[in-house]
Amino acid sequence: MSSVAPRVAVAATRFVNFDVLHVAPYRRLWLSGLCVGMARWIDLVVMGWLAFNLTNSPFLVALAAVARSAPMMALGPFAGVIADRGHRGRVLIATQSLGFGAALALAIIFASGAGGYRPLLAFQPLIGALWALEFPTRRTSLYALVGPSRVASAVSFETVSMQVAKVVGPLIAGIGLAHLGPAPCYGVVAIVYALGLLVSLRLSPHIGGPTRAIGASVGATLAAGLRAAWTESTVRAVLLITILMNTLVFTYQQMLPVFTREVLAVGPEWLGGLVAAEGLGALVGALGIASRGGFVPHRRLFACAVLAYPLFLLVFSASRWVGLCLAIVLVTGVLESCFSAMQSTLVLLAAPERIRGGAMGILSACIGTQPFGMLWIGVLAASAGVPVAIAVNGLLAFLAMLPVALPLARLRPTLNRRNE
Repeated sequence: MSSVAPRVAVAATRFVNFDVLHVAPYRRLWLSGLCVGMARWIDLVVMGWLAFNLTNSPFLVALAAVARSAPMMALGPFAGVIADRGHRGRVLIATQSLGFGAALALAIIFASGAGGYRPLLAFQPLIGALWALEFPTRRTSLYALVGPSRVASAVSFETVSMQVAKVVGPLIAGIGLAHLGPAPCYGVVAIVYALGLLVSLRLSPHIGGPTRAIGASVGATLAAGLRAAWTESTVRAVLLITILMNTLVFTYQQMLPVFTREVLAVGPEWLGGLVAAEGLGALVGALGIASRGGFVPHRRLFACAVLAYPLFLLVFSASRWVGLCLAIVLVTGVLESCFSAMQSTLVLLAAPERIRGGAMGILSACIGTQPFGMLWIGVLAASAGVPVAIAVNGLLAFLAMLPVALPLARLRPTLNRRNE
Protein backbone atom coordinates (compact mmCIF):
# COMPACT_ATOMS: atom_id res chain seq x y z
CA MET A 1 0.00 0.00 0.00
CA SER A 2 2.80 2.45 0.80
CA SER A 3 4.33 1.98 -2.67
CA VAL A 4 1.31 3.47 -4.42
CA ALA A 5 1.94 7.09 -3.41
CA PRO A 6 5.53 7.21 -4.76
CA ARG A 7 4.36 5.74 -8.09
CA VAL A 8 1.61 8.36 -8.34
CA ALA A 9 4.07 11.13 -7.52
CA VAL A 10 6.52 9.91 -10.16
CA ALA A 11 3.73 9.72 -12.73
CA ALA A 12 2.57 13.21 -11.91
CA THR A 13 6.09 14.59 -12.24
CA ARG A 14 6.59 12.79 -15.53
CA PHE A 15 3.40 13.84 -17.26
CA VAL A 16 2.49 17.26 -15.85
CA ASN A 17 4.10 20.08 -17.84
CA PHE A 18 5.55 22.49 -15.31
CA ASP A 19 7.26 24.69 -17.92
CA VAL A 20 5.10 27.77 -17.24
CA LEU A 21 5.92 27.55 -13.53
CA HIS A 22 9.55 28.33 -14.41
CA VAL A 23 8.41 31.91 -15.13
CA ALA A 24 8.85 33.68 -11.78
CA PRO A 25 6.23 36.44 -12.33
CA TYR A 26 3.72 33.79 -13.40
CA ARG A 27 4.33 31.94 -10.12
CA ARG A 28 3.50 35.15 -8.23
CA LEU A 29 0.36 35.63 -10.31
CA TRP A 30 -0.57 32.00 -9.62
CA LEU A 31 -0.06 32.35 -5.86
CA SER A 32 -2.04 35.58 -5.68
CA GLY A 33 -4.81 33.91 -7.67
CA LEU A 34 -4.82 31.03 -5.19
CA CYS A 35 -5.29 33.50 -2.31
CA VAL A 36 -8.03 35.44 -4.09
CA GLY A 37 -9.80 32.20 -5.02
CA MET A 38 -9.66 30.88 -1.47
CA ALA A 39 -11.04 34.13 -0.06
CA ARG A 40 -13.80 34.09 -2.67
CA TRP A 41 -14.92 30.53 -1.88
CA ILE A 42 -14.90 30.99 1.87
CA ASP A 43 -16.98 34.11 1.35
CA LEU A 44 -19.42 32.42 -1.07
CA VAL A 45 -20.16 29.51 1.24
CA VAL A 46 -20.54 31.75 4.30
CA MET A 47 -22.78 34.17 2.39
CA GLY A 48 -25.09 31.42 1.08
CA TRP A 49 -25.47 29.67 4.44
CA LEU A 50 -26.01 32.92 6.34
CA ALA A 51 -28.55 34.21 3.81
CA PHE A 52 -30.70 31.08 4.16
CA ASN A 53 -30.38 30.80 7.93
CA LEU A 54 -31.20 34.47 8.43
CA THR A 55 -34.25 34.44 6.12
CA ASN A 56 -35.37 30.81 5.51
CA SER A 57 -36.15 31.97 1.96
CA PRO A 58 -34.63 30.37 -1.17
CA PHE A 59 -35.58 33.50 -3.10
CA LEU A 60 -33.63 35.80 -0.74
CA VAL A 61 -30.63 33.47 -1.02
CA ALA A 62 -30.88 33.92 -4.79
CA LEU A 63 -31.29 37.67 -4.36
CA ALA A 64 -28.04 37.90 -2.40
CA ALA A 65 -26.32 35.90 -5.14
CA VAL A 66 -27.80 38.27 -7.75
CA ALA A 67 -26.39 41.27 -5.89
CA ARG A 68 -22.99 39.56 -6.00
CA SER A 69 -23.11 38.61 -9.69
CA ALA A 70 -24.84 41.61 -11.30
CA PRO A 71 -21.65 43.77 -11.45
CA MET A 72 -20.01 41.12 -13.64
CA MET A 73 -22.62 41.72 -16.33
CA ALA A 74 -22.69 45.51 -15.96
CA LEU A 75 -18.95 46.11 -15.58
CA GLY A 76 -17.48 43.15 -17.46
CA PRO A 77 -16.94 44.84 -20.85
CA PHE A 78 -15.52 48.01 -19.24
CA ALA A 79 -13.28 45.89 -17.02
CA GLY A 80 -11.92 44.33 -20.20
CA VAL A 81 -11.12 47.78 -21.58
CA ILE A 82 -9.32 48.62 -18.32
CA ALA A 83 -7.31 45.40 -18.72
CA ASP A 84 -6.30 46.55 -22.23
CA ARG A 85 -5.55 50.19 -21.36
CA GLY A 86 -4.75 50.43 -17.67
CA HIS A 87 -1.97 49.34 -15.35
CA ARG A 88 -2.91 45.72 -14.63
CA GLY A 89 -0.67 45.42 -11.59
CA ARG A 90 -2.34 48.39 -9.91
CA VAL A 91 -5.80 47.01 -10.72
CA LEU A 92 -4.96 43.69 -9.04
CA ILE A 93 -3.57 45.46 -5.99
CA ALA A 94 -6.64 47.70 -5.76
CA THR A 95 -9.13 44.83 -6.01
CA GLN A 96 -7.36 42.77 -3.35
CA SER A 97 -7.06 45.79 -1.04
CA LEU A 98 -10.79 46.49 -1.31
CA GLY A 99 -11.55 42.79 -0.82
CA PHE A 100 -9.50 42.84 2.37
CA GLY A 101 -11.39 45.92 3.57
CA ALA A 102 -14.81 44.41 2.83
CA ALA A 103 -13.98 41.15 4.62
CA LEU A 104 -12.60 42.99 7.64
CA ALA A 105 -15.72 45.17 7.82
CA LEU A 106 -18.02 42.11 7.71
CA ALA A 107 -15.96 40.40 10.41
CA ILE A 108 -16.34 43.46 12.66
CA ILE A 109 -20.09 43.79 11.93
CA PHE A 110 -20.87 40.15 12.79
CA ALA A 111 -18.50 40.12 15.79
CA SER A 112 -20.29 43.17 17.23
CA GLY A 113 -23.71 41.50 16.99
CA ALA A 114 -24.95 43.88 14.27
CA GLY A 115 -24.79 41.24 11.54
CA GLY A 116 -27.92 40.39 9.58
CA TYR A 117 -29.27 39.88 6.09
CA ARG A 118 -29.28 43.59 5.19
CA PRO A 119 -25.60 44.33 5.90
CA LEU A 120 -24.71 41.03 4.24
CA LEU A 121 -26.67 42.05 1.15
CA ALA A 122 -25.22 45.56 1.14
CA PHE A 123 -21.65 44.31 0.67
CA GLN A 124 -22.40 41.94 -2.21
CA PRO A 125 -22.35 44.49 -5.08
CA LEU A 126 -18.92 45.74 -3.96
CA ILE A 127 -17.52 42.21 -3.78
CA GLY A 128 -19.05 41.41 -7.18
CA ALA A 129 -17.55 44.55 -8.74
CA LEU A 130 -14.09 43.54 -7.49
CA TRP A 131 -14.46 40.13 -9.13
CA ALA A 132 -15.66 41.77 -12.38
CA LEU A 133 -12.47 43.86 -12.49
CA GLU A 134 -10.16 41.09 -11.34
CA PHE A 135 -11.15 38.36 -13.83
CA PRO A 136 -10.20 39.96 -17.21
CA THR A 137 -7.20 41.71 -15.67
CA ARG A 138 -5.78 38.47 -14.29
CA ARG A 139 -6.40 36.50 -17.51
CA THR A 140 -4.84 39.13 -19.80
CA SER A 141 -1.89 39.41 -17.40
CA LEU A 142 -1.46 35.67 -17.69
CA TYR A 143 -1.27 35.92 -21.49
CA ALA A 144 1.25 38.77 -21.24
CA LEU A 145 3.53 36.69 -19.03
CA VAL A 146 3.62 33.39 -20.97
CA GLY A 147 2.63 34.18 -24.57
CA PRO A 148 0.39 32.24 -26.98
CA SER A 149 2.41 29.02 -27.12
CA ARG A 150 1.94 28.31 -23.40
CA VAL A 151 -1.40 29.97 -22.75
CA ALA A 152 -3.36 26.68 -22.55
CA SER A 153 -0.98 25.30 -19.91
CA ALA A 154 -0.99 28.62 -18.06
CA VAL A 155 -4.80 28.77 -17.99
CA SER A 156 -4.89 25.13 -16.85
CA PHE A 157 -2.53 25.84 -13.96
CA GLU A 158 -4.55 28.95 -13.13
CA THR A 159 -7.60 26.67 -13.05
CA VAL A 160 -5.64 24.37 -10.72
CA SER A 161 -5.16 27.24 -8.27
CA MET A 162 -8.86 28.09 -8.50
CA GLN A 163 -9.85 24.51 -7.75
CA VAL A 164 -7.37 24.08 -4.89
CA ALA A 165 -9.05 27.18 -3.47
CA LYS A 166 -12.46 25.61 -4.10
CA VAL A 167 -11.43 22.51 -2.13
CA VAL A 168 -9.80 24.26 0.84
CA GLY A 169 -12.00 27.38 1.06
CA PRO A 170 -15.39 25.67 1.46
CA LEU A 171 -13.99 23.22 4.01
CA ILE A 172 -12.69 26.13 6.08
CA ALA A 173 -16.04 27.89 5.71
CA GLY A 174 -18.14 24.84 6.61
CA ILE A 175 -16.10 23.90 9.66
CA GLY A 176 -15.81 27.54 10.71
CA LEU A 177 -19.56 28.13 10.48
CA ALA A 178 -20.34 24.93 12.39
CA HIS A 179 -17.92 25.60 15.26
CA LEU A 180 -16.96 29.31 15.34
CA GLY A 181 -19.56 31.42 13.55
CA PRO A 182 -19.43 33.95 10.71
CA ALA A 183 -17.12 36.60 12.23
CA PRO A 184 -14.01 34.35 12.42
CA CYS A 185 -14.77 33.10 8.89
CA TYR A 186 -14.70 36.65 7.55
CA GLY A 187 -11.54 37.26 9.57
CA VAL A 188 -9.88 34.38 7.70
CA VAL A 189 -11.07 35.88 4.39
CA ALA A 190 -9.36 39.17 5.31
CA ILE A 191 -6.11 37.37 6.19
CA VAL A 192 -6.08 35.44 2.91
CA TYR A 193 -6.69 38.63 0.92
CA ALA A 194 -3.77 40.26 2.76
CA LEU A 195 -1.47 37.36 1.83
CA GLY A 196 -2.48 37.62 -1.83
CA LEU A 197 -1.85 41.35 -1.73
CA LEU A 198 1.68 40.84 -0.42
CA VAL A 199 2.44 38.36 -3.21
CA SER A 200 1.07 40.77 -5.86
CA LEU A 201 3.17 43.78 -4.85
CA ARG A 202 6.14 42.73 -7.03
CA LEU A 203 4.05 41.83 -10.08
CA SER A 204 3.46 45.37 -11.37
CA PRO A 205 6.64 45.77 -13.48
CA HIS A 206 5.85 42.58 -15.40
CA ILE A 207 2.16 43.10 -16.17
CA GLY A 208 1.93 46.89 -16.19
CA GLY A 209 -0.24 47.68 -19.19
CA PRO A 210 -0.41 48.07 -22.97
CA THR A 211 2.82 47.90 -24.93
CA ARG A 212 1.73 50.69 -27.30
CA ALA A 213 -0.61 53.64 -27.37
CA ILE A 214 -4.28 52.92 -28.02
CA GLY A 215 -6.01 55.64 -29.97
CA ALA A 216 -9.51 54.20 -30.18
CA SER A 217 -12.23 55.38 -27.82
CA VAL A 218 -13.67 53.16 -25.11
CA GLY A 219 -16.83 52.66 -27.16
CA ALA A 220 -14.82 51.73 -30.24
CA THR A 221 -12.75 49.27 -28.23
CA LEU A 222 -15.87 47.62 -26.84
CA ALA A 223 -17.42 47.44 -30.30
CA ALA A 224 -14.23 45.97 -31.77
CA GLY A 225 -14.11 43.33 -29.03
CA LEU A 226 -17.74 42.41 -29.63
CA ARG A 227 -17.25 42.23 -33.42
CA ALA A 228 -14.14 40.09 -33.09
CA ALA A 229 -15.91 37.79 -30.66
CA TRP A 230 -19.09 37.45 -32.70
CA THR A 231 -17.57 37.01 -36.17
CA GLU A 232 -15.41 34.05 -35.12
CA SER A 233 -17.62 30.94 -35.04
CA THR A 234 -15.79 29.20 -32.20
CA VAL A 235 -15.81 32.25 -29.93
CA ARG A 236 -19.46 32.92 -30.76
CA ALA A 237 -20.35 29.39 -29.68
CA VAL A 238 -18.28 29.77 -26.50
CA LEU A 239 -20.11 32.98 -25.59
CA LEU A 240 -23.56 31.48 -26.20
CA ILE A 241 -22.74 28.37 -24.19
CA THR A 242 -21.22 30.50 -21.41
CA ILE A 243 -24.52 32.35 -21.08
CA LEU A 244 -26.48 29.09 -20.90
CA MET A 245 -24.08 27.51 -18.40
CA ASN A 246 -24.24 30.53 -16.12
CA THR A 247 -28.01 31.05 -16.29
CA LEU A 248 -29.18 27.41 -16.19
CA VAL A 249 -26.38 25.17 -14.87
CA PHE A 250 -24.11 26.88 -12.36
CA THR A 251 -27.05 28.54 -10.60
CA TYR A 252 -27.71 25.25 -8.78
CA GLN A 253 -24.65 26.10 -6.67
CA GLN A 254 -26.53 29.04 -5.16
CA MET A 255 -29.23 26.63 -3.99
CA LEU A 256 -26.80 24.24 -2.31
CA PRO A 257 -27.35 25.79 1.16
CA VAL A 258 -31.08 25.16 0.78
CA PHE A 259 -30.58 21.67 -0.71
CA THR A 260 -28.13 20.74 2.06
CA ARG A 261 -30.35 21.80 4.95
CA GLU A 262 -33.85 21.07 3.61
CA VAL A 263 -33.35 18.06 1.32
CA LEU A 264 -30.30 16.26 2.71
CA ALA A 265 -31.01 17.44 6.29
CA VAL A 266 -27.34 18.00 7.20
CA GLY A 267 -25.34 20.93 8.55
CA PRO A 268 -22.92 23.54 7.16
CA GLU A 269 -19.90 21.23 7.32
CA TRP A 270 -21.60 19.05 4.67
CA LEU A 271 -22.31 22.13 2.56
CA GLY A 272 -18.59 22.86 2.67
CA GLY A 273 -17.93 19.21 1.84
CA LEU A 274 -20.16 19.29 -1.25
CA VAL A 275 -18.56 22.43 -2.61
CA ALA A 276 -15.09 21.09 -1.78
CA ALA A 277 -15.84 17.78 -3.55
CA GLU A 278 -16.73 19.68 -6.71
CA GLY A 279 -13.49 21.63 -6.31
CA LEU A 280 -11.55 18.37 -5.92
CA GLY A 281 -13.05 17.05 -9.15
CA ALA A 282 -12.19 20.31 -10.89
CA LEU A 283 -8.63 20.06 -9.56
CA VAL A 284 -8.29 16.58 -11.05
CA GLY A 285 -9.62 17.87 -14.36
CA ALA A 286 -7.28 20.87 -14.40
CA LEU A 287 -4.25 18.69 -13.64
CA GLY A 288 -5.29 16.34 -16.42
CA ILE A 289 -5.43 19.22 -18.91
CA ALA A 290 -2.16 20.70 -17.66
CA SER A 291 -0.48 17.30 -17.99
CA ARG A 292 -1.03 17.46 -21.74
CA GLY A 293 0.96 20.68 -21.98
CA GLY A 294 -1.88 22.37 -23.87
CA PHE A 295 -2.10 19.58 -26.48
CA VAL A 296 -5.78 18.81 -26.05
CA PRO A 297 -8.70 19.03 -28.51
CA HIS A 298 -9.95 22.35 -27.13
CA ARG A 299 -13.29 22.55 -28.89
CA ARG A 300 -14.28 18.90 -28.52
CA LEU A 301 -13.35 18.82 -24.83
CA PHE A 302 -15.34 22.01 -24.24
CA ALA A 303 -18.42 20.68 -26.06
CA CYS A 304 -18.44 17.29 -24.35
CA ALA A 305 -18.08 18.87 -20.89
CA VAL A 306 -21.00 21.27 -21.32
CA LEU A 307 -23.33 18.54 -22.62
CA ALA A 308 -22.51 16.05 -19.87
CA TYR A 309 -22.78 18.50 -16.95
CA PRO A 310 -26.59 19.11 -17.05
CA LEU A 311 -27.25 15.36 -17.31
CA PHE A 312 -25.45 14.80 -14.02
CA LEU A 313 -27.52 17.60 -12.48
CA LEU A 314 -30.66 15.60 -13.27
CA VAL A 315 -29.28 12.70 -11.22
CA PHE A 316 -28.17 15.06 -8.43
CA SER A 317 -31.65 16.58 -8.14
CA ALA A 318 -33.16 13.13 -7.54
CA SER A 319 -30.63 12.03 -4.90
CA ARG A 320 -31.36 12.08 -1.18
CA TRP A 321 -28.11 10.39 -0.13
CA VAL A 322 -25.15 12.57 0.79
CA GLY A 323 -22.64 9.99 -0.48
CA LEU A 324 -24.16 9.90 -3.96
CA CYS A 325 -24.36 13.71 -4.06
CA LEU A 326 -20.65 13.91 -3.18
CA ALA A 327 -19.81 11.49 -5.99
CA ILE A 328 -21.90 13.43 -8.51
CA VAL A 329 -20.40 16.82 -7.69
CA LEU A 330 -16.94 15.25 -7.90
CA VAL A 331 -17.70 14.36 -11.54
CA THR A 332 -19.31 17.72 -12.30
CA GLY A 333 -16.19 19.35 -10.90
CA VAL A 334 -14.09 17.61 -13.57
CA LEU A 335 -16.53 18.82 -16.23
CA GLU A 336 -16.53 22.37 -14.84
CA SER A 337 -12.74 22.44 -14.99
CA CYS A 338 -12.76 21.36 -18.65
CA PHE A 339 -15.35 24.04 -19.42
CA SER A 340 -13.50 26.80 -17.55
CA ALA A 341 -10.02 26.10 -18.94
CA MET A 342 -11.18 25.66 -22.55
CA GLN A 343 -13.52 28.67 -22.36
CA SER A 344 -10.71 31.14 -21.64
CA THR A 345 -8.20 29.33 -23.87
CA LEU A 346 -10.44 29.46 -26.93
CA VAL A 347 -11.18 33.17 -26.49
CA LEU A 348 -7.57 34.13 -25.76
CA LEU A 349 -6.28 32.27 -28.82
CA ALA A 350 -8.91 33.70 -31.16
CA ALA A 351 -8.85 37.38 -30.12
CA PRO A 352 -6.29 39.78 -31.69
CA GLU A 353 -3.79 41.26 -29.21
CA ARG A 354 -5.12 44.84 -29.39
CA ILE A 355 -8.60 43.79 -28.18
CA ARG A 356 -7.79 40.70 -26.12
CA GLY A 357 -8.82 42.39 -22.88
CA GLY A 358 -11.99 43.64 -24.56
CA ALA A 359 -12.86 40.12 -25.70
CA MET A 360 -12.27 38.82 -22.17
CA GLY A 361 -14.51 41.64 -20.96
CA ILE A 362 -17.28 40.42 -23.30
CA LEU A 363 -16.74 36.94 -21.84
CA SER A 364 -17.01 38.46 -18.34
CA ALA A 365 -20.32 40.03 -19.33
CA CYS A 366 -21.57 36.64 -20.54
CA ILE A 367 -20.52 35.10 -17.22
CA GLY A 368 -22.31 38.02 -15.57
CA THR A 369 -25.69 36.97 -17.02
CA GLN A 370 -25.92 34.60 -14.05
CA PRO A 371 -28.21 36.94 -12.07
CA PHE A 372 -31.07 36.26 -14.50
CA GLY A 373 -30.67 32.55 -13.87
CA MET A 374 -30.40 33.10 -10.12
CA LEU A 375 -33.67 34.98 -10.00
CA TRP A 376 -35.30 32.27 -12.11
CA ILE A 377 -34.08 29.37 -9.94
CA GLY A 378 -34.94 31.34 -6.78
CA VAL A 379 -38.55 31.82 -7.91
CA LEU A 380 -38.79 28.21 -9.13
CA ALA A 381 -37.30 26.80 -5.92
CA ALA A 382 -39.63 28.89 -3.75
CA SER A 383 -42.69 27.65 -5.64
CA ALA A 384 -41.82 24.07 -6.67
CA GLY A 385 -38.89 23.11 -4.42
CA VAL A 386 -35.15 23.05 -4.98
CA PRO A 387 -34.94 19.50 -6.48
CA VAL A 388 -37.52 20.36 -9.14
CA ALA A 389 -35.78 23.67 -9.90
CA ILE A 390 -32.40 21.96 -10.41
CA ALA A 391 -33.93 19.24 -12.60
CA VAL A 392 -35.83 21.71 -14.81
CA ASN A 393 -32.72 23.83 -15.31
CA GLY A 394 -30.61 20.78 -16.16
CA LEU A 395 -33.06 19.61 -18.82
CA LEU A 396 -33.44 23.09 -20.33
CA ALA A 397 -29.66 23.57 -20.42
CA PHE A 398 -29.04 20.29 -22.22
CA LEU A 399 -31.71 20.95 -24.85
CA ALA A 400 -30.53 24.54 -25.43
CA MET A 401 -26.81 23.73 -25.68
CA LEU A 402 -27.11 20.63 -27.85
CA PRO A 403 -27.51 22.48 -31.21
CA VAL A 404 -24.61 24.82 -30.36
CA ALA A 405 -22.15 22.33 -28.85
CA LEU A 406 -22.46 19.53 -31.41
CA PRO A 407 -21.33 21.65 -34.39
CA LEU A 408 -18.51 23.02 -32.25
CA ALA A 409 -17.28 19.50 -31.48
CA ARG A 410 -17.35 18.59 -35.17
CA LEU A 411 -15.34 21.57 -36.42
CA ARG A 412 -12.07 20.55 -38.05
CA PRO A 413 -8.90 22.08 -36.57
CA THR A 414 -7.41 24.88 -38.64
CA LEU A 415 -3.71 25.12 -39.44
CA ASN A 416 -3.14 27.96 -37.00
CA ARG A 417 -5.18 26.33 -34.22
CA ARG A 418 -4.13 22.74 -34.48
CA ASN A 419 -4.97 21.92 -30.87
CA GLU A 420 -8.63 22.88 -31.07
